[in-house]
Amino acid sequence: MFKALLERMFAKQEKLTGESADYIRDLHRAAPGGFWRFALFTPMANYRRALPKEAYAVAKIAAAYSEDCGPCLQTTVNLATAAGVHPQIIRAAVTGDTNGMDERIATAFLFARAVCAHDFASEELRPKLIEWWGEAGIAELSLAICSSRLFPTLKRGLGHGAACQRIMIGQETLQVGTPDAHAA
Repeated sequence: MFKALLERMFAKQEKLTGESADYIRDLHRAAPGGFWRFALFTPMANYRRALPKEAYAVAKIAAAYSEDCGPCLQTTVNLATAAGVHPQIIRAAVTGDTNGMDERIATAFLFARAVCAHDFASEELRPKLIEWWGEAGIAELSLAICSSRLFPTLKRGLGHGAACQRIMIGQETLQVGTPDAHAA
């Protein structure tokens, strides 16, 4: 019965993200204690109260892309779409086109990219973000960035890393390159 409940949870995750949850199955099978600790982490990965959904989404996309241009990036895009983020903003984040975003959303995107690249530009962007969304907004951006980087790392470690792929935004397909190319 417990196994069936877990499988329903895994299937629900696959439906929500549009991607395989085999890495979670493997984690549970190999290290059940580690799996349950990971399960306690996942609510933090979705925490948002102060930020607009667009700022949150572009930060997560930038962070996911810094680690992966395959299934984890697609999952992040799928979740942004499900949250109601406009496809134009998602496309701009995937392609790195800050001209396709308003100033606040572009600043959140650039902040996330700078944090992921260990770039001092993040220090220059932080005051503006605090002005707009307060300390809570910076905290949420930081949580979004670090949580989005964990999933690709975990997947690669468990042998579920994947090569770059085409990213779907609605009916549109975008060809993406390596995450290093996006950061340039």
